[in-house]
Amino acid sequence: METTPVFLRPRVRRRRLRPLRVLAALLVVLLLAVTGISGYVGYDLTHPQKKAVESSPQSLDMEFKDIEFPSVDGLTLRGWFIPAVSGSTDKLVIMSHGYTGNRAGDKPALPTAKALRDNGISVLMFDFRNSGASDGEMTTVGVMEKTDLLQALKFAQGQGYGKQGIGFLGFSMGASTTLAAGADAPEVKALVVDSPFADLTDYLHENMPYWTHLPDIPFTQTILWELPWITGHKTSEMSPIGSVEKLRNRPILFIHGGSDQAINKSNSEKMLQALNNPQDELWTVAGARHVGTYELEPDAYREKVVEFFLSHL
Repeated sequence: METTPVFLRPRVRRRRLRPLRVLAALLVVLLLAVTGISGYVGYDLTHPQKKAVESSPQSLDMEFKDIEFPSVDGLTLRGWFIPAVSGSTDKLVIMSHGYTGNRAGDKPALPTAKALRDNGISVLMFDFRNSGASDGEMTTVGVMEKTDLLQALKFAQGQGYGKQGIGFLGFSMGASTTLAAGADAPEVKALVVDSPFADLTDYLHENMPYWTHLPDIPFTQTILWELPWITGHKTSEMSPIGSVEKLRNRPILFIHGGSDQAINKSNSEKMLQALNNPQDELWTVAGARHVGTYELEPDAYREKVVEFFLSHL
């Protein structure tokens, strides 16, 4: 019986190993592709292009003055101060805008500022870092924006604004930032938050495909893994629901669209339940989309926000 020559056996082994090597190479290419795409998308999400501030309080016949103040890391943040019609600056509301927006970008912002100003409450509106007219090249979806809002508060207090009472009003990312910053600012008497997320890590786990248009697996977890390398911050640093203990004794008005596809209203519901404060309220309008309650109920929106702040400042 003939046997295979000994010197041919390594060739047989190599032929058998070839498919495994091809598979391994394909897996390496796939891993590099997923990592590269995730890194690109993560960078893009945290470095959005600024949108110019295209309107001003003057468009609604409001007097205002341009302001600027430093961030904790040396950026210049810019905005407006709108004094109350009465001339008094004893009551103040500081507004915070949404992700990729600016001080005038959210539809309710300027009309609500006018309603507050007409009812004796001054308003401070500003651009977060890497937004509008402010400096900066990176957005951290609330982590460093929280410090920007606290710097706005510090600036206002330094100017003598809001001696009788200061409130916060935020939209989307700005709403979550309002909660996180308010927890560290006990002098803020009342908060209105329109469409906030409760926890950034949980929110991104659930909604990353909405923002990236990529499959959940394998991209969501890979992007989340890469974000701290891109921003220098962990998403776990931004958890408004983790701050509820510090907010429990202050009135909060939650506003959330019943058909919000960007940030589900369950985020506000969870925080309202965790706060367990009889002064707090959740206003939901059926059919309203993300930060869309004002669009469906503009008069009720302005009235509700103004009455809330007049009652608690």
